[in-house]
Amino acid sequence: MGVVCIQMIIFTDLDGTLLNHHTYDYKAVLPILNRLKSLQIPVILNSSKTLTELDEWQNKLELNTPMIAENGGVMRISSNQEPFKKVQLGVSYDHIRSVLEQIRIEFDWQFEGFSDWSLADVMNHTQLHSNQALKAMEREASEPIIWLDSDENLSEFKARLAEHQLTLKQGGRFYHVMGHHDKATAMKVLLNQFYDVPSSQVVVALGDSENDRDMLDYSDYAIVIPNNPANIFDYPSYFKITQTAPEGWLEAIEKILALPTIASPSPLTCQSQR
Repeated sequence: MGVVCIQMIIFTDLDGTLLNHHTYDYKAVLPILNRLKSLQIPVILNSSKTLTELDEWQNKLELNTPMIAENGGVMRISSNQEPFKKVQLGVSYDHIRSVLEQIRIEFDWQFEGFSDWSLADVMNHTQLHSNQALKAMEREASEPIIWLDSDENLSEFKARLAEHQLTLKQGGRFYHVMGHHDKATAMKVLLNQFYDVPSSQVVVALGDSENDRDMLDYSDYAIVIPNNPANIFDYPSYFKITQTAPEGWLEAIEKILALPTIASPSPLTCQSQR
């Protein structure tokens, strides 16, 4: 895989961060995405969505960059010079489903996931149209679930998952059952294998919920986009963003680009790695 030398890179969640949480609107960010492209600043989608879903969003957002799916469980690295390469970092979806079924039989806890639902159910829970919902069901490394039991049993559920080398991450809409990976795991792989990392490189991350925490922790500039007033994500955002997505994403990028160190970057020397 060829190595690309860059000065700044942006990792972003989608739902509730770049896309409106309720309507999935994104039109407000298209001009700034074009500006970032002209500045040769890659925008990397880092989402709980599937690779198939991200393919569609790459096209809509006119991006030709690597992408990270299912909370870091699987990623696709591609460039203009070389064909895409899929990298699986998480355990298989079949293994996750098998463990969940075993736990459900043993403990009779109440929860539901994508593998339990019909297409109509997935559409109802995600507010996606049928074609989009079908893509959301093409999972490879994680299972989104809704927990319908007590908080006490949720803690026990997490412990049982850990016995099977699985973890539980809370996202904007669902809990996600997956292996020992997160959005930052995939970021590190991407930065080490695809992008040459200068000592002066700036890593920006944007998110809105708990499953973005690791991604935000790994960045130089972590920005939280406000989403759900009833479920505020408590994280120290570098900037206070006043608007929800997609306008909040635009607001955040404009503030980043206005920083003196970004507006007048040091000479680019790609020698040392992050």
